Amino acid sequence: MSELKELFEIQAGLDGEINKNHPREKGENRELKKLLALQVEIGELANELPEVFKFWSNKKNNREKALKEYVDGTHFIISFALEFGIDNLELTGDDYTKDTALETFAEVYAQIAVIQGLLLNAPEMVTLMIKDEIEELFNLYVGLAEKHLGFTWDEIVKAYLEKNQENHYRQMNNY
Repeated sequence: MSELKELFEIQAGLDGEINKNHPREKGENRELKKLLALQVEIGELANELPEVFKFWSNKKNNREKALKEYVDGTHFIISFALEFGIDNLELTGDDYTKDTALETFAEVYAQIAVIQGLLLNAPEMVTLMIKDEIEELFNLYVGLAEKHLGFTWDEIVKAYLEKNQENHYRQMNNY
């Protein structure tokens, strides 16, 4: 999918700007920071979808805000992949999703935990396994969007490009 390769190129440009404005500190673990940021963004996504889990509330899902939070997560997944020299992923069409959005959210977090475990506990295996694990995470995340949240790939790409422009603007203005 050519759009995905383009998103990686665009994200690499943004990451370059961020790295210039916010250089790595000695001993900094940007990989784990990006995974934590991804988890936060997924939480923010879920928060815009109260019907998924807020059994105590009558609030309705906010599709527009959820899409914006979703693409924030997309930025971090792609940025994380770029940390390992991965410049493209394959949308395999494999359905890693579960029966419900709630279960699929849990599966996304579980896959992130697998990747964190690899980084923390088996660093010697990272180069062998990281692309497959990130690809599974990405396919799971896209499946969440398409199967459970009703976002199309075209909507995701359009929203990603809009948010990327905003992120570039932020970097130019000392965000």
